[in-house]
Amino acid sequence: MHVYLIRHAQSENNALSAETIHKRKVDPKLTELGYRQREALASYIAQARDNGEGFDIMRIYTSAMHRSLLTAQPLAAALGLQPRVWLDLHEKGGLFARHNGHVQGYGGMTRSDITRDFPGYALPDSLGESGWYETALGFEPETHSFYRAIKVAQELRDWNQGEAVIALVSHAGFLDILLKAIFEQLPSRPYSMRYYHNNTGITRVDYHQGEPALHYLNRVPHLKAAMRSY
Repeated sequence: MHVYLIRHAQSENNALSAETIHKRKVDPKLTELGYRQREALASYIAQARDNGEGFDIMRIYTSAMHRSLLTAQPLAAALGLQPRVWLDLHEKGGLFARHNGHVQGYGGMTRSDITRDFPGYALPDSLGESGWYETALGFEPETHSFYRAIKVAQELRDWNQGEAVIALVSHAGFLDILLKAIFEQLPSRPYSMRYYHNNTGITRVDYHQGEPALHYLNRVPHLKAAMRSY
């Protein structure tokens, strides 16, 4: 089984600086550059498949965060696949905002919201009208993020579906700890070692008899230098 780990395209928050961080959004969409990045990603993967050069993605999973849902959209269309929302793929920290030293959690897009804005996406039964994020968590504790990463890594290992090829569209922080979970490097100290992903960066992990191997990390051949961002 081959698994492609793909970071979302540049979000509105990714483009903020220290001077503009106060404009941070709880669930940002993409920037103009982000929309160009997602189109370049979709075109590259579709052309590689059509030229017999690889990928052959059979299923696409995405987090329920807006930037990830948007990134998966043209890729799924180019490959003729139905995107599937996997709630555990969301970014570390979850959906939150800080106000005067207090942290508030937000539920995120509801089932109706996603059905309206992203028709045709396959949604889990657990996604209802209160959103998908557990608001009581506020800013998600690191131990909870580790738990999610280990859970996803175990599900990937348990699948071991022969020649299956899947893609996960997720986030920089979560992809970092997911790779650490896959290769049994959790728990780890924050930033003691980090798996880096540019926006729309592609990482490939291969499974043979349930055992993972890192084939490559953070490739962005579909982006010209001027289009690359973090």
